[in-house]
Amino acid sequence: MALYEKIIVATDGTEYAKKAINAAAGLAELTGATLYGLYVSDVSNITPTSAEWEFVAENIKRESDAALDDIRKRAEALRVNYELISLSGAAAQEIVQYANQIGADLIVVGATGKKVFERLILGSVSEKVLRNAKQPVLVVRSDNPEAKG
Repeated sequence: MALYEKIIVATDGTEYAKKAINAAAGLAELTGATLYGLYVSDVSNITPTSAEWEFVAENIKRESDAALDDIRKRAEALRVNYELISLSGAAAQEIVQYANQIGADLIVVGATGKKVFERLILGSVSEKVLRNAKQPVLVVRSDNPEAKG
């Protein structure tokens, strides 16, 4: 049995996520794991009128496609098997639920490098995933020099 067979990498399309994608794809290449690229759209705070909803949905789809395309490109470059998934909901909750659903061996997320105060007030997806996941979680830190707190 391989060390990892199913690795999830969550992305929000940011540069921080790209570092996590590189780490996850590299691990998938080394272990022969399938890489599951996951993008979660949180639309809970959006209350558009029906006329606006089509515009919002198109923007969400465009963002999701672009973010997941980074994973596709990296996986294909490394010849790693991959699946791309787009979900809606609270990001951390959806990541953990999906990991449980597919029986993932590892979850890889990027850390945005928020300052300590920002993390206390706002929380972070990576911290919520770390606290709630049953699987090991690899948090790939940023190089943000302002994040030292």
